[in-house]
Amino acid sequence: MVRRTLVAMAAALLAACGAQEDRIVEQRLFAMGTWVDIRLGAAEPDAARDALGEIEDMLRSYERDYYAWGDGELARLNAGLRDGRTVEVSTELAELLRDARRLSEQSGGVFDPGVGALVELWGFHADPAAVAGPPDPARIDAWLAAGASIADLTISDSGVSTSAGGLLLDLGGIAKGDAVDRMIRILRRRGIENAIVNAGGDLRALGTRGGRAWRIGIQSPRGAGILAVVELGDGESAFTSGDYERYFEYEDERLHHILDPTTGYPADHTQAITVIAADGVTADAAATALFVAGPARWRDVARAMGVRLALRVDASGRIEATGEMRDRLDLPDGPGTDIIVVGSEGKSP
Repeated sequence: MVRRTLVAMAAALLAACGAQEDRIVEQRLFAMGTWVDIRLGAAEPDAARDALGEIEDMLRSYERDYYAWGDGELARLNAGLRDGRTVEVSTELAELLRDARRLSEQSGGVFDPGVGALVELWGFHADPAAVAGPPDPARIDAWLAAGASIADLTISDSGVSTSAGGLLLDLGGIAKGDAVDRMIRILRRRGIENAIVNAGGDLRALGTRGGRAWRIGIQSPRGAGILAVVELGDGESAFTSGDYERYFEYEDERLHHILDPTTGYPADHTQAITVIAADGVTADAAATALFVAGPARWRDVARAMGVRLALRVDASGRIEATGEMRDRLDLPDGPGTDIIVVGSEGKSP
């Protein structure tokens, strides 16, 4: 029913657009626990309708198969790894796991999708609002001592396996980037040249908006304002990791879901990191990695991961950025109907 409604709305909007190339078709659906907004430039009605239908089908499968605590493919893989088995996986999952392992290695381990068991300890696999407090430090110490990491994963033609006991994969730090990349590939395959896909404040652009670059506003992590405006080139992604996305308050302390795999605790030196990269997978993983890396290491980790465009807001609200990002930043000139805000979804009041 949802897909039929979405496609019907697309057809109506496209019909209203006529031949005006600067008109935008906007569609919204709920998937992967967030709102996904798709904006298309001038496109053939049939191509747009087919693309939107294919995107929704993909997202419905994706949110089932790539959630570690469900009954999809990733959950089945985790069950097999727990039992010491080699598990056959789809080509798509194997490719994402290879990307995740490579990006983790480049980050020096500050991005590590092998932290699923730690995420469970903190309760961030469920609703943070229901968490009464941090886990027993002894349990965190036990997880650190076990040392399970995605680096221990073996990915071969015969399947995926590990020699590390207790490894539980959580692809939450990279899966949204992969889903956004898949949506862009669908649009390109359907012949759509101008679009932007925004999954809960993380997005990727395609082409232009009526001949002009897509403009994004970087959200302030502690307010409703915009820190700066950036134009995105064709194919570029902008992803944000923030301490406001999933957290709970305990003894006047904000405890959030971005966990440092070297300490077992939330990284407490950063409010938000925004990364612009050539694809969603890299931008998503790098935003997490640079957040965890902190003031002493974030620039080095960015270089190691091939990231040249990043903006960091530290715990005090101080803003710093890479040189290339500073060159791209403009001060906000008002709300602007053509500015799309990144890093804004899920912000708690």
